[in-house]
Amino acid sequence: MKLSLLNLALLVCAAGTLQANVITCSNNAINAGMYTTIQTAVDAAAVNDTVYVMGSPTSYGDVTIKTRITLIGAGYAITGTQNNWVTLIGNVYLDSIGFGNPVSGTHLEGLDLGGSLSQTGSGSINNITVERCYLGSTLNCFGHNWMIKNNVLNNVYANNNSYIYVENNFLQDFEYSTATTVVVSNNNFCTYNSNAFYNVSNALIANNIFYYCNPTTYVTSCTFSNNITTNSSAMVLPPAGSTGAGNFNNTPPGFTDATIPASSVGQNTVWNYNWKLKPTSPGHNAGTDGTDIGAYGGTYPVPNLTGATRIPQMQLFNVSGVVPQGGNLNVNFKARKQN
Repeated sequence: MKLSLLNLALLVCAAGTLQANVITCSNNAINAGMYTTIQTAVDAAAVNDTVYVMGSPTSYGDVTIKTRITLIGAGYAITGTQNNWVTLIGNVYLDSIGFGNPVSGTHLEGLDLGGSLSQTGSGSINNITVERCYLGSTLNCFGHNWMIKNNVLNNVYANNNSYIYVENNFLQDFEYSTATTVVVSNNNFCTYNSNAFYNVSNALIANNIFYYCNPTTYVTSCTFSNNITTNSSAMVLPPAGSTGAGNFNNTPPGFTDATIPASSVGQNTVWNYNWKLKPTSPGHNAGTDGTDIGAYGGTYPVPNLTGATRIPQMQLFNVSGVVPQGGNLNVNFKARKQN
């Protein structure tokens, strides 16, 4: 018998270290979980519970989160495991009035969202963390203090909220922001050959690489520090109406991977390339904090481009066939530590 267990591994260890409950979900008969549908698993969670959603060849569909939980998947571009199954979800909705429980404080990690992150109901949803996820559509911020890091994104709508941190992502654009407490730092804008910003003012924009993505329009009163622009046409930072220094205008970033196209890169192919900077790159150790400009510098350097979480990951689990009573059962188990 050959088993392919969850791409998330060592749940027993994780359960032993958490104060709240751990709930598992799998829609794949090979990898049994406590629940087979993600909505049922999430609805069963109490405040501060953790829901692990296992990798699967089948999408889990949409899910509405009605209370503060941690939702963890296997990743979005898994490699090196027995089946490389990702945790594919449609849309995630945060319900600000569901059950009267707080949704603020929810943490999403290791998910492949073919759709968007949106809100149902009205009211502010604060203190949200989204990390190591892939979003095929828009990430909407519906409150203050959102940390968005180490993701592959389409676009982020700040919706004029305060304390929005967009750091160490690969993305297309950032939109609708007027607060002075917004930080856009150490991102690679590389997935769309158009504008990096739309209706953005007063933000700190530092240590980003704008690779065939124009950061000079639809933005005003921002501070641009130590960014790199690369394009076939001139893009000079800071643009009119903004301030800043230390920028490298119309300069090749010096990526390690020479196969990266000299144009924008498809959002769902970002992980096919090595975006780290060469030691000879103008952006090497040239950020405002002395680390590399781009997604591999700053406070949250990209740990991987698979979405795999910090949980140790099972790569292989094989069990031999039927054995006689008293016989030996051979098990082949392989796992790896995650960053």
